[in-house]
Amino acid sequence: MSDAIALSDNAIVRRKPTLVAADVADEAILLDVDSGYFFQLNKTASQIWHHAEQPIAVSELCRKMAESFDVEASISRDDVAAFVMDMQERGLLLLD
Repeated sequence: MSDAIALSDNAIVRRKPTLVAADVADEAILLDVDSGYFFQLNKTASQIWHHAEQPIAVSELCRKMAESFDVEASISRDDVAAFVMDMQERGLLLLD
């Protein structure tokens, strides 16, 4: 079972508090102050980042993304879970 599939719908996603973010057109640029690394997020990833401004359940995040991009919930779930797990591995999103 992949990590993205194993991510619980009830898990709470929140941003790492020491990140600095800026919106640029439909994208976002993140600076991890601790490491000094920059990250550029595409339109879809930027939307997920925006929705995670306040702590949010994975299920709610998936619902919002499905509505935003007019896609089926299962497709949204797979993409959101993959992004959340990747960002957690990089230390940019935290899961509770």
